[in-house]
Amino acid sequence: MELANLAKCLLLGLIILGTQIHGNKGCFEAERLALLNFKKFVVSDGADADHLLSSWVDDSMSDCCKWERVTCNSTTSHMIELFLNNTRQHDIDSESLFDGENIWFIKLSMFQQLKELRNLNLSYNEIGGFIDYDEGFERLSELKKLETLDLSYNWFNNSILSSLGALTSLKSLILSWNNMRGSFPSKELNSLKNLKILDISVNGFNGSLSLEGFERLEDLDISYNQFDKSILSSLGALTLLRTLKIGWNDMEGSFPVQELNNLKNLEILDISYNGFNGSLSLEGNFISHLICYFYW
Repeated sequence: MELANLAKCLLLGLIILGTQIHGNKGCFEAERLALLNFKKFVVSDGADADHLLSSWVDDSMSDCCKWERVTCNSTTSHMIELFLNNTRQHDIDSESLFDGENIWFIKLSMFQQLKELRNLNLSYNEIGGFIDYDEGFERLSELKKLETLDLSYNWFNNSILSSLGALTSLKSLILSWNNMRGSFPSKELNSLKNLKILDISVNGFNGSLSLEGFERLEDLDISYNQFDKSILSSLGALTLLRTLKIGWNDMEGSFPVQELNNLKNLEILDISYNGFNGSLSLEGNFISHLICYFYW
């Protein structure tokens, strides 16, 4: 009897402890507070986040899994998706989004409590960097289950790339429409062995492009940069590619289709608006199911 009563007490204690940690309304308290801290930070920057994030209320009885822009796991109640795109309510069709006059800096450490997060979208925010740069990505690396990171339509430069390599679970990394220049530092990211989608379009990258270590890539978009056709030989090693977009670069002369002959899985190839000329002989096994876009 004493052992049975002891077991009941232990079970009751665990239930009470779990309730205190988890809260009474679904979401975890630490995760709820992390979102409220983000909202306070955005408001302090002058944005009308009270209107945009009206469901994010500082009420312990409010279930943050039901807040706008938040998705939780239905079983564990941990946050798994967070959509913070266009937090400051820009007119995304306005040229002012790209004039650099409203650049701001955020704290990455605010997200360190969201350890079950799979998808984080910070696009369309004009973010220029991080206040806690030295430790921010070190803390963000605690998001060991993060699979999709969208940083497009911001003002990041190359300096963030060296830290992104800590997010080793990433499958999709979107860096389009930023302020990156020069050679793409592939070695900084070659720890991302699970990466399947990489979008670095609409930046100012040029020079060489070695993607050693990115053999699992299925979708690659490097369009709207300043690459020349010398990079094509290295792209030919990405044999799992299904989509390759290299349009709007500085490629000239005849198109060296033989460089891509190993891409047996390629389904979409966009080489439009470069400086290619002459005939385009599409031969090789990788052509059988290919949709090709080639506007000179």
